[in-house]
Amino acid sequence: MTTIQELKTYKLFHGLNDDELNRIVPLCQERSLNKGTVCFQQGTPASELHLCRNGKVNIVVQHFEAPTIYVKIHTAVEGEVFGWSALVEPYQYTASAVCAEKTEEIYLRNADLFKLFDQVPHIGYVFMKNLAALVSSRVTDIGKKLSKDVALDARDDHEW
Repeated sequence: MTTIQELKTYKLFHGLNDDELNRIVPLCQERSLNKGTVCFQQGTPASELHLCRNGKVNIVVQHFEAPTIYVKIHTAVEGEVFGWSALVEPYQYTASAVCAEKTEEIYLRNADLFKLFDQVPHIGYVFMKNLAALVSSRVTDIGKKLSKDVALDARDDHEW
């Protein structure tokens, strides 16, 4: 069973007090996943937010020009959140998640979270503020990885 103390280890919940976290605990569901299990697929409706309890989950995107090729953009490890598209319109996963090893996760249905956010707006505010920081961090990390792989010469006349 997920506990308040466990939720506190995830940055997504920082800033919420014990009473607020106690309202989230009953929404948490848990499951064990084997290596190779697909948690969700890019382009499908996003209905669950995932918390990696232990293990590793590769976040991959389809290559635009070669759709049979996937590019790993992140590996979610213990204490990290993935599947955040479930909380952001149009509620469609922007990547796929595949277990790189046996993994235990906590997941929350977006419908349950949205209902809670309507009941207690402060929880929704803190949650979404933390989620925005997470997304920003991931985009920055991806940008850094890309800049190592692909360098554009600013002196060239590129159309951006």
